[in-house]
Amino acid sequence: MIAIAVAVAVGLWSDWHKLAGAFDSFAWDAIPIAIGLTAVNATIRFGKWHYYCHRIGAYPTLSESALIFIAGFALTVTPGKTGEFLKAYLLSRRTGVDAWRAAPISLAERATDGFAVFVLTGTGLSIIWHTAWPVAITLAGTVAGCSLLALLGGTRVRLPTVVSGLWTQLSSHPRAQRVVAMAGSRIRDTADGAAMIFDVRSLVLAFGLGLLSWGAESLALWYALHAFGLPADLDLLGYALAALNAGTLAGAVSLMPGGAGAAEATIAGILTGTVSPAVAGAATLIIRLCTVWIGALLGLGALVALRDCFTPVGASGDTAVQHASRGLPLERNSPSPATGRGE
Repeated sequence: MIAIAVAVAVGLWSDWHKLAGAFDSFAWDAIPIAIGLTAVNATIRFGKWHYYCHRIGAYPTLSESALIFIAGFALTVTPGKTGEFLKAYLLSRRTGVDAWRAAPISLAERATDGFAVFVLTGTGLSIIWHTAWPVAITLAGTVAGCSLLALLGGTRVRLPTVVSGLWTQLSSHPRAQRVVAMAGSRIRDTADGAAMIFDVRSLVLAFGLGLLSWGAESLALWYALHAFGLPADLDLLGYALAALNAGTLAGAVSLMPGGAGAAEATIAGILTGTVSPAVAGAATLIIRLCTVWIGALLGLGALVALRDCFTPVGASGDTAVQHASRGLPLERNSPSPATGRGE
């Protein structure tokens, strides 16, 4: 409903008659190419997701890993994409790895994708403004951000004395002991997972894959603009890079479902620097359809395929146990009956 409201707003902003005229001039054979480039983006990002799964000690089959990853497309339309943390639960039910250990994967995906999108935005602005300062600043910010993540992943943060003392007192209290022990276990599991994927090698690899994946999606917008009869030159590529990636950042910061509203406004606003509002509005609607909403529908289908993961454990047999009976390697992922934690 929000997406429809945004589409109506874009139409009003562009002027319906002029927007219809822009669509009349659009070469519709560009749609499969735009969707194909979006699929390239998704495929590269899937490679990063599958790599992270192996890094934390989870070994889903390729088809299971792909289903969980595609299910994340439906979860991206949650506010701030926070629903993507559900992928950790799905991975846990399919492989037996502790969900709290897998939770940092979604954080790592968002962080490394965010850094890549940030640098691509700077690259686009450098092309438009004919200066290297924007890309230099964004690269410096990315290096600083990745260094901080690597530092956090490679060290154990010591709690302040006051907090540590309070934690000890709660641990000794009979009524709070179980809750504190559970919380401590989950914090340790999450910290272990973060340490495995926030190392320098993984961050560099993930950032490089992010540049390739979101660069491919930027090319989708570039080609869509070209399909309106615009010359496919370097300046148009700069606007495509700046518009799509700045829109992605704006949508994430807005915390709106799927970034609806903020992403469209940013993309269309930047594109008006080189095209008419009607073409900017039409290109924005097309690229958002190809890159977000088609994927969300595919994600819903993947969630349906994973519906057995939502049955209560023990109701019809734990999914991970069923997979173990098929010979999948779960020994290192299976939770210990004594502690409930992955061994």
